[in-house]
Amino acid sequence: MKSNATQARWPVIDNVISPLAEWWRRHAIIRENLADLRAFGPEETARMAQDVGLAPGDLRELAGHSDGAAGLLAKRLATLGLSEAELVATAPAELRDMERLCTLCRAKGRCAHDLATDPDDPVWHRYCPNEQTLTSLARAGVER
Repeated sequence: MKSNATQARWPVIDNVISPLAEWWRRHAIIRENLADLRAFGPEETARMAQDVGLAPGDLRELAGHSDGAAGLLAKRLATLGLSEAELVATAPAELRDMERLCTLCRAKGRCAHDLATDPDDPVWHRYCPNEQTLTSLARAGVER
């Protein structure tokens, strides 16, 4: 028989401490990424940015986001019936650009809300920086 202590839930841990610890971990990674990038000179930073097809400013801005910053894109792709795996194979440059735009997007809260409440509502067409590419890919039929 389990004791009450092992069965008890601790809302303050689940709702406050765990999210705060996760936030701290994400921001520690971001701080490390930015520090690593600052260790390079401007010429080397420009060369790295060019290697991945970005402007140096975009590279610095992307370094200031966590790894999952483009996570909403995967949900939008699925909603549209698009396969991320297929895009990796057939349109890797477009996928990378969409990930970049999604990472830098300022409408993440609205997007997350729309995806959670009514993913088929066309309102996302008004604010999504990837709207044209996603619509074009959906029309072309890159299916799951």
